[in-house]
Amino acid sequence: MTNSKGKIRKLENEFTKKREIEIMKNKISVKLSAKRKRRAMFIVGLFMLCVCVFGVQIIRAKSNLAQINDQIVKQKADLKTEKATNKKLSVKVKQLNNRSYVEKLIRERYYYTKPGETVYSFPDKAIDDLD
Repeated sequence: MTNSKGKIRKLENEFTKKREIEIMKNKISVKLSAKRKRRAMFIVGLFMLCVCVFGVQIIRAKSNLAQINDQIVKQKADLKTEKATNKKLSVKVKQLNNRSYVEKLIRERYYYTKPGETVYSFPDKAIDDLD
């Protein structure tokens, strides 16, 4: 019977020793559980941070992908129109390589004639020539 506070003394027997050990274990487990709880919260917070960072990166990647897909669609449309223009110009180049077509074109637009030919201008065609 060691501890004395006034008139109250602590009994030194098996039960009180077991009880003290249980109280000490409870204190230690409370401390450990608090540490574990803090550690778990830290890990969860770190995980959430990673999820947010990667989520933002995924959203940006999807946005960039959508912009690139829009550009691809526009470029395909431009390519299609350019190919059509190229076809028309190819036909014109082929026609300009044809001597009879070039002669006809020069005669109609510029009123060129062969020696000894006479050019007649009709009134209904004269309006078209003014354009």
